Amino acid sequence: MPSNSRSTSNPISDTFTGLVAMYVRLRVAGKQHLPKEGAWILVANHTSHADTAVLFAAVPRRLRRRLHAAAAQDYFFDRGLRQYAARTLFNAIPVDRQRSSGRDPLRHVLRALREGDGVLIFPEGTRSMDGRLGPFRGGIGRLIAEFPGVPVIPAYIEGTVDVLPKGHALPAPNVVRVTFDAPLRLPADPHDRATWQATADQVRAAIVQLAEPEKPPDAPTAVAGDAAAQSGWARVRERFRFRRRPAAPDAAPEPSEASEALDIATDAPEVSEAPEAPAAAPAQSRWARVRERFRIR
Repeated sequence: MPSNSRSTSNPISDTFTGLVAMYVRLRVAGKQHLPKEGAWILVANHTSHADTAVLFAAVPRRLRRRLHAAAAQDYFFDRGLRQYAARTLFNAIPVDRQRSSGRDPLRHVLRALREGDGVLIFPEGTRSMDGRLGPFRGGIGRLIAEFPGVPVIPAYIEGTVDVLPKGHALPAPNVVRVTFDAPLRLPADPHDRATWQATADQVRAAIVQLAEPEKPPDAPTAVAGDAAAQSGWARVRERFRFRRRPAAPDAAPEPSEASEALDIATDAPEVSEAPEAPAAAPAQSRWARVRERFRIR
């Protein structure tokens, strides 16, 4: 029952979200935009299974207790440990993505909003594979049409793709940032599906603006690219990796002049007067050269 979470505390969820916030060194901006009471809809981008945990950690406890995560019924509600964790930690309610039952896939979401609770929704419907914000489904537009007075809070999550990328099981430490924006109040007609999609596109545009205000909507967001592909530990290893010293400018010829340099070296006459450099010197290790330099003479 959605209303149960409003009056009962959840120490397990509170402890878990506190640990999440510390592990990812969570940074939150825009908390002043969150409502103090009543039903509300939280909408965010989706790149990782860590997104839900991070958003619950970013929301104040008074709101978290009556916030429900809309979760895929085919993945999270298998009557096993996954379902127990989803319900216990995130007050999860199922959404039937396949419409297999023939019933309204958003019926549990509608009920939560009618009872004055908040709902977390990822309108992309699935996690992004490359960090780009995918198209939004019209379901969020339908909710806005049926609950025109309910505030819609856009949120952008940055960094969770490094914490728990799709296909990975163990989280890596990485700084995560969550930014909430001002509530949206958009028009939509409950009887016109075309307006649902148009409204969903407006919500998407608001999140794109949060992510990369200087980039067009179809450009990769801050979580995409080579830097995002590295995990937190990978970047630590890269940062402290020992690098080879660059060779002296005249130590070797340029690749494009290699054959020419070889011919010159082959045809050049020998100079007997010049002392020949010791052959073993270049092979000396760094410590050997240090000992040689400070050797008692």
